[in-house]
Amino acid sequence: MATSKPKYTPRGYQTFILERIRQLRDSPILVELDCGLGKRFITHQLVAEMLPELRFIIVVHSSSSLAETVDYLRSEYGGLEDDLGEISSRVRSGLRRLVMRESRVVVATPQVLAGLLKKEPELIEGFDVILINEVDTLIRRSGGRTALVFPWPSLLTYLEEKWIIGMSGTLRDDHAVFGKEQVEIRDELSTLREHIPGAELITMEDLYGTDVEDHLEPTFLSMRRVIDTRIRSISRVLDELIRSTRTEIMNELAEDDNLDLVAGDSRRVHLLLERLPVREELKSQYSGLLMLRKYVYAMPPKQFIRMFYADYLKHYFNVKELRKVLPEVSSKVTKVLEICMDYNKVLVLTSYLEMVAQVENVLQKAGVAVLKITGETRDKGAVLRDFKGGDERMVLVMSPVGERDLDIPQAEVMIVCDTINTTKTMYQKVKRTRGGLVALLAYSGTSEEGKVMRLIHRILDRYPWSTVLLDSDSQELA
Repeated sequence: MATSKPKYTPRGYQTFILERIRQLRDSPILVELDCGLGKRFITHQLVAEMLPELRFIIVVHSSSSLAETVDYLRSEYGGLEDDLGEISSRVRSGLRRLVMRESRVVVATPQVLAGLLKKEPELIEGFDVILINEVDTLIRRSGGRTALVFPWPSLLTYLEEKWIIGMSGTLRDDHAVFGKEQVEIRDELSTLREHIPGAELITMEDLYGTDVEDHLEPTFLSMRRVIDTRIRSISRVLDELIRSTRTEIMNELAEDDNLDLVAGDSRRVHLLLERLPVREELKSQYSGLLMLRKYVYAMPPKQFIRMFYADYLKHYFNVKELRKVLPEVSSKVTKVLEICMDYNKVLVLTSYLEMVAQVENVLQKAGVAVLKITGETRDKGAVLRDFKGGDERMVLVMSPVGERDLDIPQAEVMIVCDTINTTKTMYQKVKRTRGGLVALLAYSGTSEEGKVMRLIHRILDRYPWSTVLLDSDSQELA
């Protein structure tokens, strides 16, 4: 082990967490520590400073996270150069066994680790601690026969005798657990404690009284209304068709005395749709309408209009006429341009590549420098360096795949073109700038308005320590 390395004094809340882990030694622990507060630093302190006599496996949820974790542990504070190994798809299978036998600290992805232990379960015997990064990713959000994602149902069986420490930015979401017929909406923390029995919990609330509030960057949330009467008219028809189709589903369930399957929770219709004993035609129509409404809110008109040719829509929409009246450029893209002109560094998040392309095209025509990161981007680091450098006005546009595992605190404002219903996922999105202004776009007079406001209030309720509601359409985001 290297003997010289940079010294760093832990912040008060980090010292509190480390001391609690010391007190709870050998008891399974779940640590909730919000974005940007130093989960990797806690990891480094545990393996290099506090427990250097123990052997660790650090499980990370993706290959990109593994590369960043290994680089951090090797270079940021040092002390692990000779002790550190990795088990991932970029390590040849023949070397993986050697890494497990000889390294004191191993960083691994769950899939590769599970595959290795399935063949040679004895490789786990010499390890003392399993540190699971982003432990909430064990939870299956909906569907499936188990509450955990692959390969955790089997992987946890190999780890039963080990000291498990799980860390996550948040442990406050719920998820759907399916039985043979019923669905239960459960708290993710309850599921984690079921599969990690006896787990002690360290939450953000436990850190009050330390210096944690000195290091929290408030995120100001605002809904920005986008006025487009054509989209509003389409949305209202789709809303009515969705309600009508859902009523038909409920009526069919009632006829066969199956209403207990959805038990008064409208979310259950969507979650259990494939399993519900109703006509396949009705299921297809309902899921198709939900997806179509999502496309209308999130895509340029030229792209979403292609989805209007279903037979059950021809009585409600004249596609030929819609093609004439709908603009080529989305009104949301126009709103993005309007906001961008008031800031120097802007981050734009959107769900579809077609929208990424249109935002890029419109901004470039307006003379704004634009960068983009999608799943097709080879060197994200180079793009981020370009965005961070220089004083010129610049916009970074990202798709969901492109934004994964990235933090961009240099952005003065984040614009979210379309939202999803999962509170945790949206919170993780808005925290990518580590504070500042976030504008969530919504078409005025549509169901999207209500969806966005419900989402904002759920975020404020679950994460009160770092989120603030800014008046919608305030002048600060004009």
